[in-house]
Amino acid sequence: MRILENRTGNTVSKPLRILSILRGQWDHQRAPALQALADIGHEVVYVDELLPLDGYRKLVQRLDFDVAVLWGSSLQNFLNSFEGIFFLEEMGLPYVSLWTDNPIKHLALLKNIKTPLHRGLFVADTLVIEQLEGLGWDNVFYLPPWHIDPDIFKPVEPVTSLTCDLSFAATINSLAAEKVKWRQGWRADMNAAADNIIELARTSKDHVDVFDAVGKDWDATTDEFSQISHAMYFEQKALAREQLIHAVGDRELHIVGIGSVETDRDNVIMHEGREWHDLSPLFCSTLINLNLTPWPRSCHHRLFQIAASGAFILSDWREDALTLFEPDVEAVYFKSLDELPALIDRYLRAPDECQKIAQAARQRFLAEHTAAHRMAELSARLNELL
Repeated sequence: MRILENRTGNTVSKPLRILSILRGQWDHQRAPALQALADIGHEVVYVDELLPLDGYRKLVQRLDFDVAVLWGSSLQNFLNSFEGIFFLEEMGLPYVSLWTDNPIKHLALLKNIKTPLHRGLFVADTLVIEQLEGLGWDNVFYLPPWHIDPDIFKPVEPVTSLTCDLSFAATINSLAAEKVKWRQGWRADMNAAADNIIELARTSKDHVDVFDAVGKDWDATTDEFSQISHAMYFEQKALAREQLIHAVGDRELHIVGIGSVETDRDNVIMHEGREWHDLSPLFCSTLINLNLTPWPRSCHHRLFQIAASGAFILSDWREDALTLFEPDVEAVYFKSLDELPALIDRYLRAPDECQKIAQAARQRFLAEHTAAHRMAELSARLNELL
């Protein structure tokens, strides 16, 4: 357990004592958000080790917390790990959850904490918020990617071994492998629903929102819907990345990320994966950084990471992204993969323009989109909710 230091000396009129608990694989990536809350002037207690359930209960009993701030992944793991009433509900401590993936695919769990104590779900996609509100959730708030730390993602010197014109930071697995992995034990109707989604994604060459596609036929609060949504997240990523590689044609493409796919395409160079906090060297060594977004409208966090690094991004068009990074000024977007080859060729011929756009993106990030900015928004909302 750690009490995070206030590095700024800032104070707020209503400081909160905030509990946050590590319970997920990517919690360390989200930790800069907690530091930002401490730097605002709140007292943040961060439990960064796994405890037995009684250990969490004793901590809450011992300290007078105002609210708990949980990552969505940690909340899922709590609900999966311990039977019965969620311990924060049991102890009467208000809490909020911050999401970096789509909470609709977890409604089979979340339906059990659709309560007054769960004061807010903070979600990065406006369509998902509309869908949740349509399902009766009245405590959902928009918060674009909220954990990007400018001390981690920043301009660095290019790395010779990574220097290239075109790169894609992504895990690459085959669609067939993902299908085998995630569909074990499925009924025929579940497979049919999933196959239809994959066919829609194949035809449209774009992300298909699962709730939009099958929400009328499947109860979103069931385990079956959750399984379909989870599988579709990984299967659609595999398909989309396969389609992107195809769209690039014979242009040299460098892929940096873990995964099991092997390729016989001479133009595709597979590099070893890099840790999430060590991606700026790739971004800064690449003229054009590609991005794909597994959300219906959201601005993917990779866009923020690349912008923070002062690098150029070519990303798929998403409505929410357009207000966060201005098209053709701070980022370049393609509306379909069919547009991608011409855009790549255009910007390969215009490195000065790439640099100008990249610099504008970094300035926008530093002015509006750091973890500190997002946590200031969250802080104001917490005062309203509590």
